Amino acid sequence: MQLQRTTIHIAGQDYTIVSEEPADHVREVGFLVDSKIREIREQSPHLDARQAAVLAAIQIASDHVKTKRNMGE
Repeated sequence: MQLQRTTIHIAGQDYTIVSEEPADHVREVGFLVDSKIREIREQSPHLDARQAAVLAAIQIASDHVKTKRNMGE
């Protein structure tokens, strides 16, 4: 598979992702991350962007671990 560049927008910043994944996959992942950061910042507006990003990563990773457990992996 060939590498391709896809630009996504997260927390007010554009990021160009180089990946073997299809562009629609990369955009969906970017949308998920952006949505989670926005949700956290709405609930806790005192957090800076870095703190919100770390909490978003923890929540997304937690969801991933739960899904893997439920699938028996």
